[in-house]
This record gives sequence, structure tokens and C-alpha cells, in this order.
Amino acid sequence: MAEKYYAHSLPGRPQEEWQLLEDHLKNVAEMARDFAEAFGAGEWGYLAGLWHDLGKCSPSF
Repeated sequence: MAEKYYAHSLPGRPQEEWQLLEDHLKNVAEMARDFAEAFGAGEWGYLAGLWHDLGKCSPSF
């Protein structure tokens, strides 16, 4: 079974309510692309959104 990584965990709340890192990164990437489209850099915005929290993809986090 693959390890699950979380972007946002809520103290005292069940794990089912935590946000998966993959979902968070994709949501932020889409928002960043939308903002960056205004100056012709939508794909760069998407990549920046995908990468912005990669440090959370670590067992030590």
C-alpha cells in the first residue's frame, strides 16, 4: 500500500477530514495557472503550484 501524505491535517479531527497532499497540490496548481494566464505564464503557474509544498512529501514531515 502506498504511503499517504497530507497537506493539511486537523488536530483532534479524524484522518478522513484531512486534505491529501496530491489533492492540495492539484488545486493550488489550477488556481496558480488561472492567475498566471493574465500575463501569459499559465503553464509556469501550474508547475509552481504543483511544486510549492513538495517538502511535505516526506516521512520526516
